[in-house]
Amino acid sequence: MNILNSLFRTKDKQLGVAERGRRYDLPLNKSAGTGFLILLVALMTFLAVMALGASFTLGEMAQRWASGLENRLTVEIPAEITGGALRSPSDIAYLSEKTAEALKADPAVETVEIMGEADVQALISPWLGEDLSFEGLPLPGLISVKMRIGTPEAIERLRHTLKGINQDIHLDAHESWLKDLLRLTGALKFAAAAITLIIALTTIAAIAGAVRSRMAEHKADVELLHLMGASDLYITRQFQRHALILALRGALAGTAAGGLALLLIGLSAGNGGDTGLLPNLHLGTKHVLTLILLPCAACLIASLAARFTVLRVLALMP
Repeated sequence: MNILNSLFRTKDKQLGVAERGRRYDLPLNKSAGTGFLILLVALMTFLAVMALGASFTLGEMAQRWASGLENRLTVEIPAEITGGALRSPSDIAYLSEKTAEALKADPAVETVEIMGEADVQALISPWLGEDLSFEGLPLPGLISVKMRIGTPEAIERLRHTLKGINQDIHLDAHESWLKDLLRLTGALKFAAAAITLIIALTTIAAIAGAVRSRMAEHKADVELLHLMGASDLYITRQFQRHALILALRGALAGTAAGGLALLLIGLSAGNGGDTGLLPNLHLGTKHVLTLILLPCAACLIASLAARFTVLRVLALMP
């Protein structure tokens, strides 16, 4: 038998002790379904790369939003007075100067910047269209405020000060919509993490099923090795090494395909993150390194899944 020849091929070989070479005592590399398992691991790794890439992008987007609006306020002087009448540009300019002076006098305020007409037009043009003529269009007055410490008490004090100047002046702390956006990105990141976990569990189940199939295919050889005194660890290493090699091949292919897909998506999306609203699809160095480590994670999962599966099956053998 082939199994007997492999066991006694060398005189000095001890039964149940693995050699340093890559020779299999069990013909696992000739088993059916090897290509399918490699393809499955590649697909799982590809999906993991895409899910992690989406999670990293959402994290960068949320961080940019939070850092860009931290301790920052926007004061709006509406162009329309309560009742429907419109303010003249001179009235808006007067109220803007008066409001800016009041803001600068507050100790919690670090900087105050009155936004010019061109700046206001640049802010609303993405919503109204680049080709729209703003001539004769009533524009509100906007003031950008940076706080030293944006505590709720300090913000409420500023609101009270502005109401004393004019009841129509509105102070926006960006809290409501920013919380909603951060909550949404947090939920999407959790979904991406859940998908990654499901992919890992699916990979474990696939590896365990493949190992059980291999053991059933070579049951006679495994039982013979077991009965002749080969240790469980020796037999386990045969399957463990086989699963690791297949997982490595599949994971490398899946990671390369996923990385290429992310690169193409980033190139097709262009530099959409410059507005601060759209996510930046270009991953940082730490994110790239994390994706590169995915094949190592796949190999670890495959190795452990194969080890525990084989040991469990062997424990049931006589």
